This record gives sequence, C-alpha cells and structure tokens, in this order.
Amino acid sequence: MAGPLSMIRKSLDQTRLLWYRARLAGMGPGCQIAAGASLQYPGRIELGAGVGIGRHATLRANTDARPGIRLGDQVAINDGVVINANRGFVSLGERSWLGPFCLVYGNGGVTIGRDVLIAGHSSINSVSHSARRRDIPINDQPLLIDPVVIEDDCWVGLNAVVLQGVTIGRGSIIGAGAVVTRSIPPWSIAVGVPARVVGEREETPDTGMTGHEARS
Repeated sequence: MAGPLSMIRKSLDQTRLLWYRARLAGMGPGCQIAAGASLQYPGRIELGAGVGIGRHATLRANTDARPGIRLGDQVAINDGVVINANRGFVSLGERSWLGPFCLVYGNGGVTIGRDVLIAGHSSINSVSHSARRRDIPINDQPLLIDPVVIEDDCWVGLNAVVLQGVTIGRGSIIGAGAVVTRSIPPWSIAVGVPARVVGEREETPDTGMTGHEARS
C-alpha cells in the first residue's frame, strides 16, 4: 500500500501548490506548502523560490499593503508559525528561518533580513496598547505601533521576545528567553530581561574558505 498512498500524497501536494500558485501575489519555483498550512488573503502574499511552509503554519495578510507578507528565496517557516500582517506588513529576506510556533505581528511593519535564524516559540511584536488612562478599558485605548527591524545574519534564541520600535543590528545574537525592549547595535550579544548587551562577536580573519571548507 505504500506505493499508492505515496502517489496520492504526491498528487494532493501538487494540487495544493497549483491552487496557491493561482491565487498568491507571486510564487517562485520549488516551494513546498505542507498540509494544514493556512495562507489567508493569498493575493497579498508573495513567496520566493524554494520557500518551505510547515504544517499548521498560518500566514494572514489582512492588510492593504502589497505584498502584506513577503518571503524571500529559500525562507523556511516551520510548523505552527503564525505571521499576522494586521494592517501592516511582514518581510523576510533570503534564507531566513522561523522555528516552530513563532509569532509575528506586523501591525507597525516587521522587516527581517537575510540569513536570520529565529528559534522556536519566539515572538516579534510591532504593536502594544496604551494604558495611560484608568477611566476607560485598556482595550479601548489607542494602539502604539512602531516598526521592528532585524538586520541580516542575526540569531534569536528560543522563547525570545522582540518588542515594537526595536532594531537588532546586523550579526547580533539574542539569548534564549531574552526580552528586547530597545535597539541592539550590530555584532552584539544580548541576554536577559530586559535584554542588555554583554559582549560582541569577534572578528574572524579572512581565510578565503567557507565554514564548510574550513571544517573538512
């Protein structure tokens, strides 16, 4: 039975891709969209080549921005990720990676660069609520919206939280469980609640070899 079942799954996968290709704002070759993934408002979602979207991931482009959600070439969206444009936008650069069950709110605009690694259960939030008044519910007070930028080659650890108005500079590392409330300079190592810079990545002499070549 393995043969026929495999053929059925392959046929369903191809049908799913054809359905999305006809509805998305753009979709490069070699994309994979797993069963159970939900791409809502597909006309405002753009996928580059080789994008992978895991099981039960949700991309919700509820915005007037076009594209409301853009995933560059070779972006990986793991199982259970939620990306919600919320009248803003979310953009991920080439070869970036969102681990399982990450949450991204794009109200104020979220820009994630190339080769960014964001570990599972992390949150990126470009919106919060004003709470200055006590005579009316917080739910009725204005939203506070500011963009989030994570520049190229950053690594954000498990369960980290990145809040509105923050820029994480190129090449930085954010420790597991950190809460980033203010911008982080390039090449920094930041940990804690709230996150503070505790070090800097060292420069590496140019050997002319890639990491793979140096290890072989």
